Amino acid sequence: MTDQSEVRPAPDAIQSYAKRAMAVQSEFSEKLIEANQHWFEQIQIESNEAWELFRRFNSTASVAEKITALQDWAKGVTARSANDATYAIETARFLGTIELNLFARKTGGVDEATQKAA
Repeated sequence: MTDQSEVRPAPDAIQSYAKRAMAVQSEFSEKLIEANQHWFEQIQIESNEAWELFRRFNSTASVAEKITALQDWAKGVTARSANDATYAIETARFLGTIELNLFARKTGGVDEATQKAA
């Protein structure tokens, strides 16, 4: 008859990997939800800024004020675009790190992600 300790390591390893995969998937999903919320907020901000430009541009007959409105809008777009690029890079890096955690070899017992999932 076979000893239970000889048979158990494979199911334990599978269960440990499944727990780690669930923890990674959960963390990945949370970051995607956060990123979606961020981009929806950015869409709203850009929409509001476009309407404000439209309002300012059409409320004045002065060419100088129209140019000033366009310059102000362009400065805002440039600043927001730089912030958006930084956010996109940081989010991509964070998501890549999360994904790599799934495939990282854990050498010592149960890792933190598995403990969180349990």
